[in-house]
Amino acid sequence: MAVQDEMPAGIMPDFRRELPSYLKEMAGKWIWHETVQPGVLRHVGRDGSILLSVRILLPPNGLLAAPSLRLLASWIRKYALVGRRTSRQSFELVGVDPAKLDMLLEEIHQAGFLVGGTGKTAHQIKCCTSFVHCQNAALDAPSLAKALGDHLWRYFQDFGLPAWLKISISGCPNGCGGGVEADIGIIGVYQGFPEVDDEALVEANEDIGLLVSWCPTKAIRPKVTPKGTSVTINLARCVRCGSCMQAAAAGIKLKGERGAAILVGGRGGPAPSLAGVVFPFLPVKPPEYKEIKEKISCILEVWIEKAQAGERLGAFVERMGWGRFLQAVGGSSDVRFRQNLYLKF
Repeated sequence: MAVQDEMPAGIMPDFRRELPSYLKEMAGKWIWHETVQPGVLRHVGRDGSILLSVRILLPPNGLLAAPSLRLLASWIRKYALVGRRTSRQSFELVGVDPAKLDMLLEEIHQAGFLVGGTGKTAHQIKCCTSFVHCQNAALDAPSLAKALGDHLWRYFQDFGLPAWLKISISGCPNGCGGGVEADIGIIGVYQGFPEVDDEALVEANEDIGLLVSWCPTKAIRPKVTPKGTSVTINLARCVRCGSCMQAAAAGIKLKGERGAAILVGGRGGPAPSLAGVVFPFLPVKPPEYKEIKEKISCILEVWIEKAQAGERLGAFVERMGWGRFLQAVGGSSDVRFRQNLYLKF
């Protein structure tokens, strides 16, 4: 369907004001795209028009300082029609002149960026911001994404994988980084449960109504104490998301170790599915994250060795069988973990 001639007035800026006339004229007329090399896409129009896009892997979470943004803008001016940030936090230069492609790739390389993450490669590792500006994190997703990206960087530029690979990292069970939706998901988890200090909570004069409403599973209820109103937490319903600590940091602490769970088999798009837990709790030891990297490498080795061409990781595990797969990678044999990340460890 063609783009409307006029967009309704409102608060959001009209995306078409960012588009050059050529892309406006071609809207709705693209019929195919293909990966010609890792990070370079060719789009084919109904009239035979050819358009190139170049995908650049950004720092984790797509975090960019002003100098980096200016550099990306300079590449748009010199080599492309427009730029866009992808849903996986990478960046695409759209409408690259084929005659200037080699010059652009060299300039990107000299600036220290990778071109890749398209087709049968590892795509940009998606993650939440974690400690950058979030108080709920059980692990620092950007630093883990950096460590994993350095460990797996060849896969971003190599068509040697059976199919494309998406890795997502969520710093806590709230899942903002999409850890349950990727081929391999990593989620920060807490080994312990939140504990209420009645005296500290009452003295802090927290908004108990807000605290109760913030719990996503309704595990928190008011409790009357001799000194005032506190709360009680139903641990059977608690998923250790950290929301209560955010609402009442003075009176609620989450004890125990922070760790990571590794999930496998999620996917979006047609026939979407959620990932199942393979490793329910691994220690988090930055900056190397050695144990997590080893487990991810083991999963990839089994997949690469035994998968059929074009077989996504989730489809491969289903064909192989969860029992055999868990045995091959040394994962948890407790099948309950496939459905429930929040069991007591």
